[in-house]
Formats: sequence, structure tokens, C-alpha cells
Amino acid sequence: MIGVFDLKRFDAILEKDISGYDGDFSQLIAEAPALYRMMTRLLDDKALPRPMSPLVIAAIAYFILPEDIIPEEKYGPFGYVDDIYLCAFVANEIAKQSSSLDILARNWDGKTPIDKLVKEILNREKELIGDKKDRIMQYIGYNQLEMTPSDSID
Repeated sequence: MIGVFDLKRFDAILEKDISGYDGDFSQLIAEAPALYRMMTRLLDDKALPRPMSPLVIAAIAYFILPEDIIPEEKYGPFGYVDDIYLCAFVANEIAKQSSSLDILARNWDGKTPIDKLVKEILNREKELIGDKKDRIMQYIGYNQLEMTPSDSID
């Protein structure tokens, strides 16, 4: 169980959790710490569209909560597939609201270009999370944010 900690250092916990993982979606899961860091950095970015802040906060919180839809405690590193899916979803929403990938690119330090990673994760939604998207969105209160479903980055 995680005690009080610096949100920006939670990426170290993620790195430890996924270290050596060689199972399903290992290349995508390897980007989990970078996705988490990007979300925390976006909160400090003055160009983040104001309506996106609650969604970014929800993505950060989803990483930290131990009992999410696909829990890490039960599934190990594979349990991060829903977390990375949610980050890709949020990143896509931010790109559309901003009409640009610039905000994502300047806050990204992962290995895969962020636009390609987001597209791949969103395109593999069913493979990654099955039919759990609605449950994930309900879990974070997406409907209360009054945002509409969207397409992926072009």
C-alpha cells in the first residue's frame, strides 16, 4: 500500500513494478511511467485547456488507486493496461482540445513518439481492455465531466 508520497515520483514505483515484465503488451506497459510523468507535467503546463484539468487529474489518480478496473495487485504489470489506455484517451482529448500535439510532445519523455503511442493504444482498445471502457469511464466520473466521446488523433 502506498503511503504519503510525491506524485511526481510515483513513476519510480511504476518503473519498479514493471521492471523485467515480458508478458502481454510489454512494450506498451513499458511506457506507463512516461505516460504518468506526462500527465503530472501537463498539470503544470499553462497551455493545458482548463476543461482538461479534471480529466488529467483523474488519469493520475487512476494510476495510484490500487483497486481499479484491472488491478495491478491481482494481475501484476498487466494490470497497467487500463491505466495506459486511460492516459492515451486523455492525451487524445487534450490534443483535440488544443488542436495540436505540441502540448503532448513537450511534456513527453517516452521512447515511442507520443502521437504513435496514443494511436496504437486507442486502436488496440478491445485487445487491451476488452469491453471495460465504459466501466473505466464510469469509475473516473467521465460522464460528470460532460465531455463527449471522441475520435483518435488524426
